[in-house]
Amino acid sequence: MPDIINESDVKLLVDSFYTKVQTDALLNPIFADVAKVDWAHHLPKMYAFWNSMVLGLPGYAGRPFPLHAVLPVGREHFERWLELFNQVVDESFAGEGAVRAKNAAASIAHTFATRMGLTDPQSGQLL
Repeated sequence: MPDIINESDVKLLVDSFYTKVQTDALLNPIFADVAKVDWAHHLPKMYAFWNSMVLGLPGYAGRPFPLHAVLPVGREHFERWLELFNQVVDESFAGEGAVRAKNAAASIAHTFATRMGLTDPQSGQLL
């Protein structure tokens, strides 16, 4: 399998991931009904974000946490988000870029969950 080495690979990753999100019984209601995501507006931001996370490219400007902090999500949402993300990476990619993507996703999920009070401060595990 190819690795994630360029912006086209990141676009494939992001598009594949959010296609799964949009059909997921747990996550889609958060994106569609609560956040009311405008995908045409959201996806270019996600391309820039993941290009920065995986490839180290400039272009993403923003603070993603405040937008997510207000969402009614729990442990199960973070677990499912990460499960789908890793699934998409594993289905299409292998190599250092794929590992960077999965590590970045795990770090983001952990950081957001911690800041939202969804992790045990002693163990770091999701509550």
